Amino acid sequence: MKSIKAMVVVEAASGPVIRQRDIDAPVRDIGQLLIEVRAASVNRADLAVLAGTHVSAGASTGPTVVGLDCAGVVLEADTDSGFAPGDRVMTMVGGGLAEQVVVDARMPIRLPDAWSFEMGAGAVLALMTGHNALHTAGRLAAGESVLVNAARSAVGQATIQIACELGAGRVLAAARSLRDETFLKGLGADAVVATGPGGFAEAVLAVTDGQGVDVIVDHVGGPYLGDHVAAAALKGRIVGVGRLGGAEGALDMETLAVKRLDIVGVTFRTRDAGEKAAIAAGVRADLAGALDEGRLTPRIDRVLPWTEVLDAQDIVAADAHLGKIVLTVSAGA
Repeated sequence: MKSIKAMVVVEAASGPVIRQRDIDAPVRDIGQLLIEVRAASVNRADLAVLAGTHVSAGASTGPTVVGLDCAGVVLEADTDSGFAPGDRVMTMVGGGLAEQVVVDARMPIRLPDAWSFEMGAGAVLALMTGHNALHTAGRLAAGESVLVNAARSAVGQATIQIACELGAGRVLAAARSLRDETFLKGLGADAVVATGPGGFAEAVLAVTDGQGVDVIVDHVGGPYLGDHVAAAALKGRIVGVGRLGGAEGALDMETLAVKRLDIVGVTFRTRDAGEKAAIAAGVRADLAGALDEGRLTPRIDRVLPWTEVLDAQDIVAADAHLGKIVLTVSAGA
């Protein structure tokens, strides 16, 4: 059977590590695309995969290939799939750090003509996460306000831009410091609020003239649950995307009830193929124009060869970047 190279989690004396290994080449089935991978990004969830704490529903029982996304060229497709060999695409896919992947044909998004493969790999997961958080989970209506916590992250950056495209009335960016205020405002944020110790909810309320925020997209988790409830507007929605700061927090049930708030948790790990495909379709429907016209673009912090995947993960773990870390996938390298 034909083999390909991939970045695989293997056991070593010091614990799990990532090594390049030969694995069986994927075989396309009806309803799938076979993609030659040119680039993939590094995500915080990759660190959890390495630690064995991030397992998706329906995960393969074979070698654990790291990577949650990729961009590349279609090699094989059904004639009625809407894609053809040679098309340039970006997609969410488990095990993206491999020379080839197969993916449900409903998942890929075409790369804008002006985009590189590196841009596609750096954008696709953030686009799907941000759009789902705002549109589906957050039910954002035109004119409503949005707060993005951990706005400096790649997903946070994309969420700011997506909120603007979806017609948000006012967009607030929350970050640990104001050093990137100019950058975040350049993405479309109307105001930047520091999340330092004490006074975060009060600062958000001050910026919103005491009204609070309609949709809060939370990438931090437990430590800010109380602040988010306090900073939410009447009938606001708090969308829990990430838990960088921890999974548990104090909840003021009285305020939750008085404000009639919704707290919605989201993840891709427990979604079936149809649910994921619906999110990809939403991105294509709502954001294609912004992508093609250059209004919505990813920031790439740096591009490294895929053989430096461990160094790339160290950079992500240290939060020593602004934008995505992207790995180029080279056949035979």
